[in-house]
Formats: sequence, C-alpha cells, structure tokens
Amino acid sequence: MIKSRWLAIPGALVLCFGTVWVTNAQAPAQGPSFAVYCRGPLSTFRTEAGKVIRTPFKWAKEAATKENPGAGECAWADGPPSGMETKPGDSSAIVGNLGPFDSIPVGTIGKICVSKASQGNDLVVREVIRQLGHETAPFHRPPFSGAGCPG
Repeated sequence: MIKSRWLAIPGALVLCFGTVWVTNAQAPAQGPSFAVYCRGPLSTFRTEAGKVIRTPFKWAKEAATKENPGAGECAWADGPPSGMETKPGDSSAIVGNLGPFDSIPVGTIGKICVSKASQGNDLVVREVIRQLGHETAPFHRPPFSGAGCPG
C-alpha cells in the first residue's frame, strides 16, 4: 500500500505547474510598446470583481507632437505605429492598471507605454511614464516625445 505522503509531493508539483501554466496563458502578448499621451478627464472602470481594468477614450485627430490631445482623448506620440489603424473620434480603451493616471483629472496629460491587445482595438498597459522635476508630476507637459518606452 502506498502512503499518502508519497502522493503529496507529486500533487504539490502538479498544483504549482498548473498555476504557472494558467497564469502565463492569461498574460497579454509582449510585443513592442509605443507611447500614448492621454488628456483628462478619463475614468477608469473595474469589472469582474476588479480583475479587468479598462479606461475608455477617443482617438485624437493629430499626433501629440503636433497637437495636444483634446479632453478625453489619447494620441500616439509621433503617429500610429505601422499595423495599428486608428481614426480620429473612434473609441478604444486602455486595459490594465494605470497607477497614478487611474481616472485622469481634467486638463492633465499622462504618458503611457502600450502594446496592442491580442484581440480588438484595445491597448494594453506596459508601463506608466512619470515626468519628474516640475509641479505637475507625475503628469506631463509639452514638448512630447515617443522616447522612454521599451521597444
């Protein structure tokens, strides 16, 4: 007869590896990231008991380096990356924790490094960039640039 403690080790290994496999299956694809500037007011919503975090916005008509995004809009720093189609006024959402930019207040601008979600037109948060050294930290003021996001 096999003692139950001999089954405890294989059972624990299966439980640990199964958890890691499920976690990796749910993680977003890690592609290159690009800078997006978003201007408040933007509100962040949590669904499924806080597991899904979405910040909806509308696309600005110009890149942030050409013209500041309007209220409730986001804009690519230097224009849309190849393969990502965006049209001014179209709705989209940033998925993930925005940290200090969670519910961006009126008139403030945040810089967020994002990658394209595996499905739909949503963007996935990769990193929140803080601009330090002036009175509006962590928010940003012009001039804007696409630098700072890991490629």
